[in-house]
Amino acid sequence: MFSAEAQDQLGYYIYALFDPAKPNWPFYIGKGTGNRVFMHAMGELPEEGFVQEPMSPKAKLISDIGQRGDKVIQKVIRFGLSEEEALSVEAALIDMLNLIEPDLLSNQISGQGVAEGIIDAIDLATALSAKPLHSDLPILLIKIERRWSRLMATHEAAHQIAPSEIYDSVRGNWKLSVQRANKAQCVLAVARGLVRGAFVVNKKWFDSIETGRKCFDGVEAPDPFKSFIGQSVTAYFKKGSQNPIRYLNC
Repeated sequence: MFSAEAQDQLGYYIYALFDPAKPNWPFYIGKGTGNRVFMHAMGELPEEGFVQEPMSPKAKLISDIGQRGDKVIQKVIRFGLSEEEALSVEAALIDMLNLIEPDLLSNQISGQGVAEGIIDAIDLATALSAKPLHSDLPILLIKIERRWSRLMATHEAAHQIAPSEIYDSVRGNWKLSVQRANKAQCVLAVARGLVRGAFVVNKKWFDSIETGRKCFDGVEAPDPFKSFIGQSVTAYFKKGSQNPIRYLNC
């Protein structure tokens, strides 16, 4: 156990619990103060926010290790942290381990500091350098958030998603004003606050197989529309808005 003097120096810390049978792979990552790590390893820490019955996977593993006659290995990864720093380190470690081995950790929730999780470096560079979208041209913006999530689930990074896949996600089926949509010179597919693809409509929008919704056939847009890809559209979509359609200059 940490003495009172030691606890004064610890501050917040990040710890990992290991099964002696797999000493190189933690089964739990946590943050704490005082003697939390020791109490957790001994199975004496209540499962915060969760009903005790049935026993959680983490608690069961700790119990199984004890029944084998072994002791949980406990390691402090970083100490002397502020609470904010500890949350960030905890989240980063959980994100990385979940990426390497999705079923490794028995954490019932991700680290409290998780915001965006792990992101491809090229994608991050694009997001951080994104300039606000400005244009005097008539443009139709379509938010494809749920479809984008499905695309991201099958690709390691956003920049690896082909324009053809983005086109398939944005071409229909939408509730919109055909009169206004037909004035647009370009359709921009947007997700996570950025323009992901630019397309030109062939002829006009038409009825989809879903009543009251419209589709279009089109091709990848040439410049200057293609230059919009990677630009930020956060100014056009208020937080919490459910309408995926925005008409710009049309």
